Amino acid sequence: MSKKNLITSALVLGTLAATATPSVVSAATTNDATSASDTNTEQVNNKPEDNKDNVIAGSDKTKADTTVANSSIVQAASESTSAASNATAIVQAASGVTYSQQQAFLNEAVPMAQKAAAKYNLYTSVMLAQAILESGWGASTLATQGHNLFGIKGDYNGAYVSMPTSEWSSSQGWYTIYANFRKYPSYYESFLDNGDKLRNGVSWNSSYYKGTWKENTSSYKDATAWLQGRYATAPNYASSLNNIISSYNLTQYDGTPETNGTSQNNKGVIKVNNKNSTYVQLLALQSDGTYKAITNRALANNTDWKTDQKKVLNGHTYYRVATNEWVQDTYLA
Repeated sequence: MSKKNLITSALVLGTLAATATPSVVSAATTNDATSASDTNTEQVNNKPEDNKDNVIAGSDKTKADTTVANSSIVQAASESTSAASNATAIVQAASGVTYSQQQAFLNEAVPMAQKAAAKYNLYTSVMLAQAILESGWGASTLATQGHNLFGIKGDYNGAYVSMPTSEWSSSQGWYTIYANFRKYPSYYESFLDNGDKLRNGVSWNSSYYKGTWKENTSSYKDATAWLQGRYATAPNYASSLNNIISSYNLTQYDGTPETNGTSQNNKGVIKVNNKNSTYVQLLALQSDGTYKAITNRALANNTDWKTDQKKVLNGHTYYRVATNEWVQDTYLA
């Protein structure tokens, strides 16, 4: 399995390498877990996968949104001469940071993107792909100086960053302009701004981005196809986003904050088993929302355990079997 596919699970899986051998609990007859309180649409079908040269036609609009700028990554990759080299260039350009940087960016950005996407009923995967593409995994000057992940121009409460940017037209190709870009206090405001733009449109058309709304689409590919020619003038914008979403499995984040990191009642019994060990590692939930391996206790393989809560975090479900002792879904029999 490639590092790309391990991005979302490495943080939790990395905690399973305990240095001390824990005592193995072999029965599930006792459980000290405390009880939890009972807490007519438009269809867009541009079919990007059918386009043989990997450049999606996208919108017929001649007036693109001038309040956002194109990414230099899209520009560089669009100069490739074949479908194969175009797709490869997109993924390589967006992968120009280390695995640790990618993981750190996702750890910070995913919950913010999910919250913003849920507020405006959009695809988290598309928002993340846009952020990755436009900011180079948060490593761009605009992202580091202004927390601006989407190239949105103007100012935010009077704060902005000025820098050159590239634009594209069918008559001129790529050309450079100088512009002010919004400067945010954190990534979250950038995700919210992007969500607000996609939901509420532009000054001349409030439904300009309606083809990105979940209720008007059948998948994220409909949303990315709608963005091309509207959000960005680059002729390969949709295929760029699709390649990133596919390569980094971003659709796993298309849930909402209510199903990512929030405890839910889950009274029942689970059977645990670790195919790579004689026991199943227990995890403790930390104050920052991550999990840490418990090194002095574990569960015996092929045993049943009562559970009263489950929590979804970064694509994995965790089941509580005792007070602050959790089992990852990877180890369910």
